[in-house]
Amino acid sequence: MTGRCVHAAVSVALALVPVGSVLGQRSAPIQAVNITGLEGDLLLSGHYRKDHETRVTGLVTDEKDLFFREELGLRVSGYNYHPNLFEWQAGLRLGLTQQRIDINDDSFDSDGTITGYNLSGLLFKEKPVSVRAYASKSEEFIDRSFARQIELDSRVNGAEVMINGLFPVSILYEKSDEFEESDIRTDDETTDLLRIRVTDARDRERFTQFTYEHKDTDKTAIFFVPGGAPIIQDLPDEHDEFNVANRWRFRDGANTHSLFGHTRLLRRRGSFNNDLFSVNQRLDLQHSDTLSTFYRGQVIADDTDTQKDEFIEGEIGLIKKYYSSLTVTGRVFGSDRQIDSGSETRYGTFVDLDYQKKTPVGRYNSSLGVGTDQETQTSESGQLGVRDEAVVLAGVTPQRLREPNILAGSVVVTDGFNAVTFIEGIDYRLQSIGQFTEIVRLVTGTIASGQLVLVDYDAGAAEDAQFRTDRVNWRHRLQLKGTPIALIGEYRLRDERLQSGDDPGNLDREEVILLGVELHLDPVTLTGEYEQREQRLFPSSRAYRVRGTYDRAINDVYTLTLGGDYEKLRYTDADDFGFEPGRDFLDRYSLFGHTTVKLRRDLLARFEASFTDMRGRDNDKLARIGGSLNFRRGDLDFTISAHHEEFEQEGDDGDSDVVRFTFRRSF
Repeated sequence: MTGRCVHAAVSVALALVPVGSVLGQRSAPIQAVNITGLEGDLLLSGHYRKDHETRVTGLVTDEKDLFFREELGLRVSGYNYHPNLFEWQAGLRLGLTQQRIDINDDSFDSDGTITGYNLSGLLFKEKPVSVRAYASKSEEFIDRSFARQIELDSRVNGAEVMINGLFPVSILYEKSDEFEESDIRTDDETTDLLRIRVTDARDRERFTQFTYEHKDTDKTAIFFVPGGAPIIQDLPDEHDEFNVANRWRFRDGANTHSLFGHTRLLRRRGSFNNDLFSVNQRLDLQHSDTLSTFYRGQVIADDTDTQKDEFIEGEIGLIKKYYSSLTVTGRVFGSDRQIDSGSETRYGTFVDLDYQKKTPVGRYNSSLGVGTDQETQTSESGQLGVRDEAVVLAGVTPQRLREPNILAGSVVVTDGFNAVTFIEGIDYRLQSIGQFTEIVRLVTGTIASGQLVLVDYDAGAAEDAQFRTDRVNWRHRLQLKGTPIALIGEYRLRDERLQSGDDPGNLDREEVILLGVELHLDPVTLTGEYEQREQRLFPSSRAYRVRGTYDRAINDVYTLTLGGDYEKLRYTDADDFGFEPGRDFLDRYSLFGHTTVKLRRDLLARFEASFTDMRGRDNDKLARIGGSLNFRRGDLDFTISAHHEEFEQEGDDGDSDVVRFTFRRSF
């Protein structure tokens, strides 16, 4: 009786499948359990790392790390009765780890186990209502330069209900746990997520999507400070967010118009409190093949623990093409910003001219941008807050923050989600040059090279001032006819002048003249530049730069890429900015190269080297050389690699030697 009921239920479910789907799945047999795929792999990996670090304080650290990992993985997929009834996948990983760490005179031995799984199932596939459930657990090890690896344990469980039709609906619930541990920090995070998404799919020309998301996170971060007590941060976070995305297209004969934008409503409570409402829309009207206009508006109301910020901005512009050589873009804009202790009002115009023409001596390209804007600034406290300034920190290159006169102690640096607060002196350092502040990534910290961070700070402002800013950007490029040579010229001007009121002390004048030449003889590209920079709030300078690259596939076996650049910069008014002797210049050069050699059909060798050196205002060095050998035949994959790294960063220095291997056998 039970068997007949089950088969009857299956028959009813399959009867709901569209005819085309049934025809597409006709070859799938009806079975209680059908396994469609079964595979696995054996993974052996390990590394040996030897680090040496000497800090400017005299602290010396010698560390050795020996690590082995053995894993067995199995993956299976299949369905019950029919793929459109219940389709599933499952994976399992089991393993062991062994590690020995020597730090100066102390030794630590540890053995561990690895358990991981990945389960997912889809019920009523291609039906009006389908359900997806999933669960996973993983343990990963993330490499870091000049420091021990990061261990990341993650566990995720979730389910999603999908309702198809003219208004597809997705309802998702997910619970995740993450534990991240390294030698300088430990993060323990638990998150509950509910997401509801509705899409208007009636017309492809009228795309609209509504998303509601509730997220509740409990997080604890512990920083281990050398020579000091650990820093413990409790970072609870609860947020509700509603988003509407629209992308609408309207056709008027041969012309197509579009309106696209985004609306966001956020309420966030916990370690970071934030109420945010924003609307951003842009309307593009195509009047003819040569004329279009655009209209853009943005409204932001952003309320945090430290500041209430209301911002409104509007812009109207046109784009006109003359023949095939000249494109003119003109725009008028205005904005108003109100915060608790002050305001900023700005309006202005800008015109861009893009011109390209074949001449008797070669192809000439010119782009000219001219604009002016008027700004009125008020501040009761003599300062204005900057929130979430996005900065990318790569290598050891300093990045200048946008505003001058940053108040000491006001800088806060977080990750791209405002979830993790980085520590000055551990993850980054700040340095003042003139009226500006620069941020530099510390290579031994937890900020990865190339990572985006968000920076908050307070900058000095006038109590009541009106000033005008004139801008000119003019760039030229002449590709000489019949030669591989191009001539480059550029002029940039940004001039801020006080019109009335108090001098805020942050008005700057920056004028840049750049002349250059480019030579391109495939596979070689060479560029030489001379730049003259005059500035009021930052040291003026003269700079010579040379860049070159060689990139070629020699044959089917050998590829080679080489490159480098050199900059020789001298500050012309270093005494006025109080530079110490030996800090009134900046010499920087970098070299890189990598090559791939196919030794046999199943054997590939790779070599790489890079070096960056800065001397003068900044004294940093970062070097790396290494290579790898990969053997792949059938289901067997073996890789062994080794590299040596060195760094110097304002008195701290260190070096690291690492050897790694990975052996994988699939079956």
